[in-house]
Amino acid sequence: MAFGVHHPRFEQRSSSGRMYSPNILPRLQSLLAILADMEVAYQKKLDVIERSLEEESLRRRMVAELERQHQASRAPYIVEIEELQEQVKASFN
Repeated sequence: MAFGVHHPRFEQRSSSGRMYSPNILPRLQSLLAILADMEVAYQKKLDVIERSLEEESLRRRMVAELERQHQASRAPYIVEIEELQEQVKASFN
């Protein structure tokens, strides 16, 4: 037997009565989880570099490259989050 859960929090409606897509929240949660996992992996790699290298110039170069890779790998997910944000805004205008 299926039970429906009706709560205002789960029924986001705009002032015009429109609802935003029910797929937005799960996708947003998924994207945020991916970004969080990426951040943890980045921090672990950064810790390894900072602890293992004695030569300051090499360490700075490796940290800079790690940061560049981290930002590049995050970019598509950030773009998708921004697109979801625009979809939500559009449904409430």
